Amino acid sequence: MIRTLRLQAAAAILLAIQSYPTWAQRPFLSETQWSDLRDEASGAAPYENLRGLTRLHRVPATSEFDQAANFILERAKEYGLQDVHAEQFPIDGKIHYGLMRSHVAWSVAGARLWQIEPQHTVLGDWSTDPIRLADYSHSADVQAPLVDIGAGTAESDYAGKDVRGKIVLADGVLSRVQRLAVAKYGAAGIVSDMPNQTTAWSGLDTTVVRWGHLDGSLPQGFAFMVSRATAADLRTQMQSGHAVVLGAHVEAEVASGQWTVVTATIPGTDSGAGEIVYSCHLDHQRPGANDNGSGCVTILESARVLNRLIGSGSLKRPSRTLRFIWGPEVEGTMAFLSQHPDIRRSMRADVHMDMVGGDLFKNKSVLHVTETPWSLPTFITDIGNAFAETIRDAAAVYTEDGSHADAAVVENRDGAQGTRNAFFVDETPYAEGSDHDDYDSSTIAVPSLYLRDWPDIYIHTDHDTLEQIDATKLRRVALLGAASGYSFASADAAQAPVVLPFLAAQAQQRLAKGFQRAQRLAQDANLPANEASFEAHNLLAQMLKREQAALRSFGVFTHSNPPELAASVDALKTQAASLDLWISAVAAKRGVRSASAPAWHATAAGARTPTRIGEFGPLTFQNDDVLLDRLGLERVSLIKLLNADFSHLLNAQDRGAIYAYEIVNFVDGNRSVAQIRDAVAGEFGPISLDVVSDYLQACEEAKIIAFK
Repeated sequence: MIRTLRLQAAAAILLAIQSYPTWAQRPFLSETQWSDLRDEASGAAPYENLRGLTRLHRVPATSEFDQAANFILERAKEYGLQDVHAEQFPIDGKIHYGLMRSHVAWSVAGARLWQIEPQHTVLGDWSTDPIRLADYSHSADVQAPLVDIGAGTAESDYAGKDVRGKIVLADGVLSRVQRLAVAKYGAAGIVSDMPNQTTAWSGLDTTVVRWGHLDGSLPQGFAFMVSRATAADLRTQMQSGHAVVLGAHVEAEVASGQWTVVTATIPGTDSGAGEIVYSCHLDHQRPGANDNGSGCVTILESARVLNRLIGSGSLKRPSRTLRFIWGPEVEGTMAFLSQHPDIRRSMRADVHMDMVGGDLFKNKSVLHVTETPWSLPTFITDIGNAFAETIRDAAAVYTEDGSHADAAVVENRDGAQGTRNAFFVDETPYAEGSDHDDYDSSTIAVPSLYLRDWPDIYIHTDHDTLEQIDATKLRRVALLGAASGYSFASADAAQAPVVLPFLAAQAQQRLAKGFQRAQRLAQDANLPANEASFEAHNLLAQMLKREQAALRSFGVFTHSNPPELAASVDALKTQAASLDLWISAVAAKRGVRSASAPAWHATAAGARTPTRIGEFGPLTFQNDDVLLDRLGLERVSLIKLLNADFSHLLNAQDRGAIYAYEIVNFVDGNRSVAQIRDAVAGEFGPISLDVVSDYLQACEEAKIIAFK
């Protein structure tokens, strides 16, 4: 029976594959174009390119990062891309690019940590394993006892302990340990076993060594990174009464320098039509295979595929230029866009890849097609997700019965070692944490198709190796990226009769799913009935605005106003009206007779209208926090949004940062504070007006916004 059901399921998917390409591809690509892209895409080529990158410790503004940049540059030239060149951007911890303050450069001649007593053991050597030395460590030559300070991030961790001149063992956030242990209490340096990002598999492998970062703005301190197993052994020795003595030698310098960014293009036919950008970040520790060597080599492969097919005439040259950018994460993007305002203004969409090659059964990675934030509604996510589903469905059939290997985009051609796995991919709401944060921010407003793996149990560790990478997945994502970018570059008004019904159907499905969330809000016993009703209706209202704007974005993108657009927008309005009535019925069961805005909606605080002023960009970056820079730690510590204790309505731990990102994005000179509150509440969940108003007040003090 089980076998019969599986065969029936496989048959259903096969039927979908036979018809789905016509539905999912033809609005954007013909079946011939799709087949040409699929057959040209390789997983072996990016895998071999990745082999070269993983030999380099790619910390920004270092010699090995520049070697990696040169590797990409030479490959781009070899693949025939145009205008291939590298640009340098000076950094000194003071220069600004948009809102972002630049960081510093770092050079290392050598570093070694060894245990002297009670046994002699090498614990870390830069020359063989550079991840052992935390970034931005300073020179030192010290032999000193080791003192265990637990996390090392609170004053209580130092009670009764003399750490001056000693080396401390800590597992807290490294920069915080540096500020207390080194800067305040005079420790010579740090040995750290700070844990990695939390996943279901956290702590199971105690041999991994995490990549660490000190605060480059502080004038002293070094840190060596060790595994949890090594740290446990050191703690056991100290608890047994042994005096553990370590020797540390570091030759390193933190100074001014430069970031390197590589860029190249495939020119379009119309210089005024704008550009589609492919982005990734080239930096990270050695080996850094999935994060983010995989993204770098995969957009390089998408570029090779597109240039080859466009050059041969298999694909018509698109009207919009395709641009490819490799640089330091977030920082390189801001520097490049700051120095090229003309290119920034010409960008129409972004394909961003950050970790796209992880083998599900090794590092547990699932690929996510990530939506833009609600402040930037767009049609591009639906196009990218349609291609992802096409590959996913074909791969599902292949794994069931071995048929349709070509459609499954498996990389076992010519002896390549890609897996035969299914394609584990889904569409997820906006998530922060890479260069797409820059592109999606309101003052840049280039919508991103963000492709990312998560979880990845080896992210930021010495286990992020080539062995965790699947060549089949690299090929699939290279195809997904090439097809998406080419579709964006070629989109025009003539496609509206087939594209807009497809997009409208996706929007209607999201509205229907949104109703389920609204229904839960209306029934939430933790909220007063009137408040729950308002939040539920607000969610539907915000979803409708988002979906209608996403449909209209196709008209804006193609400079058209097709008749299908108005009909699609009206259909969404009709659907939302029906859903609203159903929510009113749910609310009525809790005694709510009519939907009304809460009293705070009409307060003076809610009626104020903020507008952005000054430079462009979001407010947080890899090594810079604009509010912290401008207001100082004491003032920032009072911002309610960034201190969860102030609001029980922040619906998840550590959600303050993502609310903050969108609050500023929704500032457009037209929305009031109350309307901004409603927008972020619809996107992420209820939040009080007071918390939003307080955050915007801090932004006004920092001269990021002004109130009309």
